[in-house]
Amino acid sequence: MPDIVEVIKGQHREVEKLLAKAQEGGAEAAAALQQVSDLLMPHSEAEESFVYPAIRERQGEEADQVHDSVEEHKHIEGMLAELVAGDPDEAGWDGKLAAMVGELEHHVEEEEQDLLPVLEKEFSAAEREEMGARFVRETGAAVPAGGSGSTGGSDEPTKDELYEKAKEQDVPGRSTMTKDELKDAVED
Repeated sequence: MPDIVEVIKGQHREVEKLLAKAQEGGAEAAAALQQVSDLLMPHSEAEESFVYPAIRERQGEEADQVHDSVEEHKHIEGMLAELVAGDPDEAGWDGKLAAMVGELEHHVEEEEQDLLPVLEKEFSAAEREEMGARFVRETGAAVPAGGSGSTGGSDEPTKDELYEKAKEQDVPGRSTMTKDELKDAVED
């Protein structure tokens, strides 16, 4: 089973890679941002629905940081929605992207320095693994490679792997498809 801290950090690293791709510009910028949106929305929802409340319950002095993190989610999601709806070639789009990336980097840094250590200190390994499994279920995320969850042996491709396969096969509409839709659309 995956540890919740590993899963969250793994998703953070995946988002960072996708944002770097978006910042390179070109034809893939919009698709990369759509992937960021597809990953971040369920990530934020899962954190807000059970991760943050668990942190607040075990360590009440982090309540303000939890509140700030929820507000940051809302702000980042709004900026991301504007970017996804916009055109990478329009004036100001690069500036909006840079601002959103800066906000997100700040959020991730605070979360990894202030909130995730609470999970490591206040929750048992079994509790963290149970939370990690729930997070994976609720976000549709892959179990992070190299973590305690990597020995499960699932041959199920990740959404990113399916997206890349759909890109190779020139599947239309791939950037807005869910993992299941991508799975149905790609040819083995």
